[in-house]
Amino acid sequence: MKRKKLRIEIFADIICPWCYIGKKRLEKALQDRPQIEVELTWRGFLLNPSIPQSGIDRKQYLLSKFGHAASSVYSRIEQAGKQTGINFNFDAIKRTPDSRSIHELIIATDFNGYQLSELFYKAYFIDGKDISDKNIQNDILTAFDAKLHPTQEKIMDAKEILKSDLIEAKEIGIDGVPFFIFNSQLSLAGAHPEHILLTTIDAALSG
Repeated sequence: MKRKKLRIEIFADIICPWCYIGKKRLEKALQDRPQIEVELTWRGFLLNPSIPQSGIDRKQYLLSKFGHAASSVYSRIEQAGKQTGINFNFDAIKRTPDSRSIHELIIATDFNGYQLSELFYKAYFIDGKDISDKNIQNDILTAFDAKLHPTQEKIMDAKEILKSDLIEAKEIGIDGVPFFIFNSQLSLAGAHPEHILLTTIDAALSG
């Protein structure tokens, strides 16, 4: 029997905790559909396009974005993370980085990008590393695959792809991530539980 194919485009930002949760929930949902052939494509999105290239102090960022509600907001995220198997370590994060260069690296690694994103999520949300730092980026790339370091030409191409992703996200009307597109037919916004993801996956496969 021929396996059904499913292409999932994932608009996400590596500094978004709900995107990490959404990634884990999607992976759990896909475990319940082992008979399908899945292609996962990373699409870039910037939650905070105004962040300077040097990043911003984490406390300052949270205060400007959430005000005094930051503690309750992140307490809820921590609980959702634990239920999904992620032990967020938000206290370890000292700076919120500009994520453009990280998107470019993920995009430049082509079909390895989705898998590579896991290492960046972990480095940021678990280890509290400044993932915009070039040395840390090189360490992550080497840990993933020593042969994976993209050429400068690949990075330049990725810059253009990221620009295109950001334009498309705006045209579609995406104002938050994660945002999933299944077989260019159905979309789902947010880090939904597995049963909702499975319902959407099945609908996309039958379309």
